[in-house]
Amino acid sequence: MKSIVPIVLHSERLILRPPVPEDAEAIESFISDRRVAEMTALIPHPYPKGSCIHWVHLSEQQWIEGKKASFVICLRDSGELVGAISIFNDSDRHNEVGYWIGVPHWGQGYATEAFRRVIRYAFEDLDFPVIVTYHFIHNPASGRVMQKAGLLYLGTTPLGASRGDQCFDEVRYGIAAGQWRTNLATI
Repeated sequence: MKSIVPIVLHSERLILRPPVPEDAEAIESFISDRRVAEMTALIPHPYPKGSCIHWVHLSEQQWIEGKKASFVICLRDSGELVGAISIFNDSDRHNEVGYWIGVPHWGQGYATEAFRRVIRYAFEDLDFPVIVTYHFIHNPASGRVMQKAGLLYLGTTPLGASRGDQCFDEVRYGIAAGQWRTNLATI
C-alpha cells in the first residue's frame, strides 16, 4: 500500500478535500444534531461546543502521519460543506470508510457519490487490497449507500458494534480491489 498524503478529490457534483480550521463551525453545526451523531460510533452527543477544531487539527496530523484520510464533502458548484468521509486502516478491521452527511442534505445521493470516489482513491491511488466497513442495524440507509457504492454484504454480527456503552448489531459490507475492478468493467 502507498502512503496517504493530502489530496483533493473530485466527482460529478462534489469536491472532497482535507478539512481546514474554517470548516469547524459548519461541521459542528451538522454533527451536533442527534440524528447525525447517533448513527456514528464516535461522534458524541451532545457534541462539546467548540471541540470541532480539535477534530480538524487531529485530521491534519493523521494526514501527516499517513494514518487516515479525512475529507470534508463540499458541493462542487457552491463549495458548501455537506458532510465528511474518512478512510483509514483499522488493524482489526482492515481498511474502513466512515462518513456522515448533514441532515439538510440527506437523500440527495451525496454519501454514495463521495463513497464511490473514496473507494476509487483507495484502490487506484493507495493500492488498498480490500475495504470492509459496517453500519449499525438501525441505520439501513447507510447499508443502501454501501450497496450503491458497490460493496457486498458480508454478514451481520449480533451486538458487534458499539456507541458509548450501547451495543448494536453490526452489518458489514466489503469489496476487494479485484472485484471492484471487475464491477467497473460491467458498468
